[in-house]
Amino acid sequence: MQMREGDQPWIVCPRRLLSAKHGNLSAYQTTVRSRLSGLADLVQGVDYLIWSEVKMKTEVATEEEEAKFFDYTFDYVISGSVRMLLEDAAAVLELTLHDTKKLLLKNGFTLASRDGGIWVDNFPVGPIIIIEVMTSSTTGGNKAKRTQIAMACEDAILHRMNHNGPGINYRQVWARMVSQLIVKSQAGIAWGAKTVWLVQDVLADYISQSTALLLSEYLSDHLDEVNILAFGYGDSISDTDARVIELSKSDLYSGPISRGNADNHPDGFVDIVKIGAAPPENQIWKSLVGKSPLGLWKW
Repeated sequence: MQMREGDQPWIVCPRRLLSAKHGNLSAYQTTVRSRLSGLADLVQGVDYLIWSEVKMKTEVATEEEEAKFFDYTFDYVISGSVRMLLEDAAAVLELTLHDTKKLLLKNGFTLASRDGGIWVDNFPVGPIIIIEVMTSSTTGGNKAKRTQIAMACEDAILHRMNHNGPGINYRQVWARMVSQLIVKSQAGIAWGAKTVWLVQDVLADYISQSTALLLSEYLSDHLDEVNILAFGYGDSISDTDARVIELSKSDLYSGPISRGNADNHPDGFVDIVKIGAAPPENQIWKSLVGKSPLGLWKW
């Protein structure tokens, strides 16, 4: 969604940035696939398993044996595959042979009888790559100003550039991302996996401008504990004849979760949840007197 002529469009649909439906990527996402493959050390020509919307809700215990819940959904998970005896697969899953066989057959895994044993031909194996896709959302829109999505699309067809549209709700999407960024990265580390967040470069710019973490200091060519892979249109935005603009530019920002986890960074990605700088006190008074109070509240 392009807010002003000449500005980079904001991506509001996650599938525009990455879609792996049926395990295949669109042709215009070749740059995304190639960059991810290189960073994750995926071997060309080797088949990998991929899942979408992997839900996990389980109870876990802390070192102090305090019960906690882990309740998250991963956008995509990629793993290798290996031939494994059914009884070994059952041991990994901590299920009975009967329940393991039933579960595998239900979800399309291949089982075969060989040398007196039952083998799973494509059981998932590490290392795992977790991919989180975070794109922006739109504001609700105003019916009177015809800025609701349906109205904006209708007017764009009828009047082309002469139409209104909703705004970009980048604060909301950033709030959703920051609430999961460290948690999912920590989970990946515990599993010997890497978690990569795919974002648009304009969202990465907003992160640097609004938090204590300056992403440009974390430019890297390899994955670390926390990984943000930002894509942008680069100069391809000037190609007005293109039906789908290629995401041609990418930067990886990676580093440790907290200070002390690595020697090459004084701070860690936990600073991403901290304020960049507190506004001066007069700003709160300006905000208050710039809005009518609800009234007097007597306790």
